[in-house]
Amino acid sequence: MILVAYCHGLRASEVVAIVRDDIKDGHLDIRRLKGSKRTIQPLLEHADPLLNERLALIEFVREMYPNQPIFPVCRRTFGRIVARHAQAAGMPAHKRHPHMLKHTIATEIYRKTKDLTLVQAHLGHVSGASSMEYTKKDAELAAVEVQALINLGEL
Repeated sequence: MILVAYCHGLRASEVVAIVRDDIKDGHLDIRRLKGSKRTIQPLLEHADPLLNERLALIEFVREMYPNQPIFPVCRRTFGRIVARHAQAAGMPAHKRHPHMLKHTIATEIYRKTKDLTLVQAHLGHVSGASSMEYTKKDAELAAVEVQALINLGEL
């Protein structure tokens, strides 16, 4: 669930709403909420089996019934799962929530490409203004970067 939410920039409600029939031909058909566009995205492959979403999901849903939820939990349970794993990973308490996954993938896409339209398309945003949120520097990250510049004598 966590990998799927991260890879596709999903809200908790969107993750728990995925049913078997949303996975077809190696793609995930995402019904986005809050006025965002429906998106169809390829399931991601990776050399590391733990990160190979495509292989794991196709195998996982193989024996499921049509329209059966693939993650039969509510969004609050998903939130608790994310919080537990985020805590184990040493993340600060204020970032231990499912939306952090969506924010992280969007921020990484923008940092690596500087292409706001790519962020907008990936997240299904109707308005570029929604995607603009991910172009802002996180205050913690900014503080770390400023400290590094000071340490290097560049400030």
